[in-house]
Amino acid sequence: MTRFEEVQMRIAESARNFLDIFNMQVFIEQFTLDRESRFFVTLPQMEQPYTISAVVSFMYDTFQTSMSIYKQEDDDELPYEESSLTLEVLIKLPMMTGYPDIDKIFAEIEQEFPDTEPSLLVRETISGSETTKEYEIAYAYDIADEDMSDVALYEEIFEELREMLELAHSRTKFHIDSSWYNEEDDTPQRY
Repeated sequence: MTRFEEVQMRIAESARNFLDIFNMQVFIEQFTLDRESRFFVTLPQMEQPYTISAVVSFMYDTFQTSMSIYKQEDDDELPYEESSLTLEVLIKLPMMTGYPDIDKIFAEIEQEFPDTEPSLLVRETISGSETTKEYEIAYAYDIADEDMSDVALYEEIFEELREMLELAHSRTKFHIDSSWYNEEDDTPQRY
């Protein structure tokens, strides 16, 4: 079984080929010793504050960790050694007022990337008389043990993620400009 650090390294290398990694975190649960890795990515050359970003994460439980460290003397594989990895992706859409038709944007993403089977998540914050909605798109890949070392698979996953981020960014760019820079002197440009 592939070690946690090896998977983490392959994901980081593949992500860097298509996106900018602006943060990386590793968590270890102190009682169960489960481990989780998170990569925070955005489109290349995007400046802070990042208008659109994604979080890519995976988790290794204690069993996976112990099996990846355990080395047998002979080459016989144990029948229970089979394991898989769930690579979760959460796209954080821009926060803004006067949001464009989110259903239309989500339908376009569903149509362009049907294999991802994405879900639209909506978080509503009510503050006094003002209501703010935050939108996220979530999907996941189940990666079999024998594919955990497949660099081409990770490259394909991150190329697809970059294309999704570019699509969502292109559909919201004008609204970001008018929402974020409404009070400034410069008039937003329509793209």
